[in-house]
Amino acid sequence: MFDHQPIAGSIPFENIPSDTSTSGYVDKLIAFLEEYLPTFSSETGVKASRNENDLTEELYKHLTRKCKFNAENKEYPYAFQPEKSQKKINEKGHSKRIDIAARLNTLDVNMEVIYCIEAKKLPTDKVGGKREKEYVLGNGGGIERFKSDRHGLNDYGNLLERNGIIAYVVENTFEHWQGQINQWITEDSERLTLEYFSGIAKLHSVHQRVSGSKLQLTHFWVGISE
Repeated sequence: MFDHQPIAGSIPFENIPSDTSTSGYVDKLIAFLEEYLPTFSSETGVKASRNENDLTEELYKHLTRKCKFNAENKEYPYAFQPEKSQKKINEKGHSKRIDIAARLNTLDVNMEVIYCIEAKKLPTDKVGGKREKEYVLGNGGGIERFKSDRHGLNDYGNLLERNGIIAYVVENTFEHWQGQINQWITEDSERLTLEYFSGIAKLHSVHQRVSGSKLQLTHFWVGISE
């Protein structure tokens, strides 16, 4: 049994001054994802035949559990929210929804959204299908939704500079998908750059939103077997 008493100096229980940037907590969140995404498939038993929504539901449960029950005996200061609405203040009509929003859960921060995650299954469609390029383009396009200001919003309708995409890779290699996706991205400066291929893949891309603001995306790819 894990002992989940607060550890002195551990990040869940730090006091955060009201004017402090949450950037460091985003860094720690990304490190958390790097630590526990590699065990997603093996610990949950998910299969490639599951649809994207089902895989994302299992991912949400996996990340939520790992925030509290993990080999580090550490309680992480994040709360994950599935299907978080994405809407600007005073915007009318139905809002889009991001697959998973990460909230900072500390003594001095009232569950602030600090990071948004879109999830995609690769491939998204058969070769030549209407949704083939959906990781990048189209109404449901992962990168496109962030660039068009429809994704990556906090509770106040403000754009977050740093966000992420998690892909469930059920066919082909990580190398294949980096090459293929970069062919679909028309701007050289916005193509995915590799950080590493290991148990998972981690890549990075930088974009300009339609509003003119900078967007940084961290891409995590997780292999899912049959």
